[in-house]
Amino acid sequence: MTFSRREFLKNAALGGAALGGALSAGGFLKTAAAATPLNDTISKLSGRTMTATSWGGAYQDAQRNAWFTRFAKEAGVTVNEDTDPSDAKIAAMVKNNAVTWDVCDVGLEQAFSNGEAGYLAPLDYNLIDTDGISPAFVTKYGIGNITWASVVAYRTDVIQGDGPTSPVDFWDTKRFPGKRTMRDYPVDNIPWALLAAGVPKDQIYPITDEKLDTAFKKLNEIKNDTIWWTAGAQPAQLLSSKEVSIAQIWNGRVGILLDEKVPVEMVWRDAHLQVDAWAVPNHAPNADVAMAFIAWTSQAENNARISAEIAYGPVNKNGIPLASKKYENLLPPSDLDEMLICDYNWWGPNFARVLERWLEWKTT
Repeated sequence: MTFSRREFLKNAALGGAALGGALSAGGFLKTAAAATPLNDTISKLSGRTMTATSWGGAYQDAQRNAWFTRFAKEAGVTVNEDTDPSDAKIAAMVKNNAVTWDVCDVGLEQAFSNGEAGYLAPLDYNLIDTDGISPAFVTKYGIGNITWASVVAYRTDVIQGDGPTSPVDFWDTKRFPGKRTMRDYPVDNIPWALLAAGVPKDQIYPITDEKLDTAFKKLNEIKNDTIWWTAGAQPAQLLSSKEVSIAQIWNGRVGILLDEKVPVEMVWRDAHLQVDAWAVPNHAPNADVAMAFIAWTSQAENNARISAEIAYGPVNKNGIPLASKKYENLLPPSDLDEMLICDYNWWGPNFARVLERWLEWKTT
């Protein structure tokens, strides 16, 4: 498939409007220019410390190279790192008055639910300039930092001939026998299960209670055939070791397999386009440093740096002309009609209850 990477990134940054209207309170905010000069703020941070928490592996390596190390040098601060900013860990830190993290990489749906629960601090949009970032990716408690997609990937040396062409093929255990792997997370799997149940892509959202029932019923069909992964490196490892031949995987992780000469192919049809976001735990010890970091990474030039390190796109449309072409063949196609765009307007207020149902379903 041939496609224009820059055209995709432009559409991804601008196309957030397709996600719907504004939410109140902890929901989506209108963009606003920052009132506080960022350079003045950064100049006063020398000697300070910040702890950044992400998901490890190739992704955190990329963030370190693109953002953590560069910000540390420019601001004269020490950036420490930790991993696994899960909902439970963030909540436990805040509840126990033992917050050690300052900025966390989370899903935008996490930012909504954790913020409304009191576990995240509102972002400082007097400092963070949202120019160039779609309002769909700017919320009270979180702001997008990358665009990415959950895709189908499969081993071409195991699945020969006609391979899978969409996520629906995860349910075809006759054509594709054996174990498959999917993320242990409802945001990724509920929409794909609805596709497999025959719901048209343009009718996936909003997800009604009836659709949820349909999705879980469909997931029952492959529950025992699925290895559920929780860390981004796992599906790549499972494909590499041939423990599975077909996987739900983040597009950026496929590049690692290709670098290692593992014979895999990605399927873009009905890939689920999503974003990661920055958030600040409530009572973070260095919240002011974290706010400056978020403001710095949201600037076009800095936001674009991530695409030189891993196959994820910037969220700031003004960074598109500055983005590296290094991973252009691993980025989603420019035709967004081929993809399923995550509707954070729905997931934001509904995430907590669906996650509870997901966890119950996993244990029954």
